[in-house]
Amino acid sequence: MKRLFCVWMVLLLLFSAVPAAAAQPLTYESDTLGFSLTLPGLTEEDVTLEERTGGVDVYHTLSREQWGGLMGSIEVVSPRSAFFSGGYDSLPYQILAMGTDRVYLWKSPGGGAATGGEELEDYSRVARALTTDVLRANLQPAHPDSLPVLNTQARLPYLTAEGGAIRPDDPLTRGELAQALYALLDADNKGASFANPFSDVTDPACAQAVAYLTSYGILTGYADGTFRPDAPVSRAAFAVALHRCQFAAPVGRYGSGDDFSDVPDGFWAKRYLNSALVLGWMSGYADGTFRPAASVTRAQAATALNRVLGRDASRTAVPEGTSPFSDLPEDHWACANVLEAAGALPEVPADIVTPPESALPRDTDAAFFLSQTEGWAVCGTSLRRTTDGGSTWRTVGQPLTLEASGLFFFNDRQGLLLGTDAQGTWQVLETDNGGETWRDFILNALWDLDFPTEAFPRDEAFWKAVVSAQLQPAGTDAVYLSVRYVPYESIYPLDFTAYAQCTITLAELGHYAVPASA
Repeated sequence: MKRLFCVWMVLLLLFSAVPAAAAQPLTYESDTLGFSLTLPGLTEEDVTLEERTGGVDVYHTLSREQWGGLMGSIEVVSPRSAFFSGGYDSLPYQILAMGTDRVYLWKSPGGGAATGGEELEDYSRVARALTTDVLRANLQPAHPDSLPVLNTQARLPYLTAEGGAIRPDDPLTRGELAQALYALLDADNKGASFANPFSDVTDPACAQAVAYLTSYGILTGYADGTFRPDAPVSRAAFAVALHRCQFAAPVGRYGSGDDFSDVPDGFWAKRYLNSALVLGWMSGYADGTFRPAASVTRAQAATALNRVLGRDASRTAVPEGTSPFSDLPEDHWACANVLEAAGALPEVPADIVTPPESALPRDTDAAFFLSQTEGWAVCGTSLRRTTDGGSTWRTVGQPLTLEASGLFFFNDRQGLLLGTDAQGTWQVLETDNGGETWRDFILNALWDLDFPTEAFPRDEAFWKAVVSAQLQPAGTDAVYLSVRYVPYESIYPLDFTAYAQCTITLAELGHYAVPASA
């Protein structure tokens, strides 16, 4: 009996040591809609998925009966080119995945949570596990394809010349726009063959670009079945293309009011024109008009595209003899931007010194050389200075409290330092004594120059929306402060970031500064 009791106890201990089977993650598959989905950390007790024509509605199970509980919807748009023509390029929609014949979207219901009472806490828990990042990672199309993204690499050419001429003041044609966007878009499927649906597009390179872009709906043909590659692109159509090549919804402006006197309510591209202005991509004319029907020139297109890409070179110094094009003099208003678009602008302005890596101290975070002999380097919390080309370095000033990422000096005393503080907030500091002491370069004053703060309720809100920043020399007398930021929207999250840029010259230093320590 004693032996039987011991065996029983051993079996009891073994079974009690076996953990209960873990709840299986929720999985969903639809042959009709052509996708499968796994939601780690969620079960049917958490969410209920209900299929309908063209999509699946996702509900919070506990809240559904009393409160509705709708958390969002997976919308399936077919063909994928209908994304734009169907109006899905608007703020409630975010792209989850791309298929060869359809696109999968997440539609946010907007407003507050569709729940209340005791279920609210659980709704919040489920919502944290049902983000767009989770959906993107776990939604698998039956026939997946690439979602193109813009390549923002500097000097990547997308504007071509013929016979040594770049034609900066000629209208940009639809075929040229297609080839420019095709050159800038990165995707795994660009080497694949896409059927050219237009009989009037006969040039092979243009046909490849047009076929690719029209498969996504970024560009479209006309009702008569033609594409008209030689037709000029209007300013309105170009503003629309700037958004579509990023699959970006037009953004609004904080506040109200009409931006352009010649763009009436109901104009087909009004929200795109206003958005292009708010984002700093395009601007109107001094008389308050946008002239949406006017043709966009190749120089204007290059300037706007460079702003989209964070490559605006409008203040970059272009020395005489730099331009390789017979019809682009160095004093042309868009010379630097056209050269940038053609891949012909020097990597570094001619009057900027680029020291060899061997001249810099180990673990250098940012560096700038004023001449072949004189330079500064930030290594962690230490600012160092050399006057012999990097053979020796001495520490300058007190330890820095910024994590530095950019450094620029106008002369041996006046310079700028870019970095983030302990809270991750971006700051710009200035010095007038070679880096011995630093003070805050008040950013709010800079917003009056070039940054698009009209889209934000406060100037500070713009800076808080910045996700990255850098200092880029435009020459010895000017430097770009370039930032990448999330445009402001009060309800829906935005799926893309935009570039903004201002130019800081020596004349600005000291005007907005208040004493501070680095």
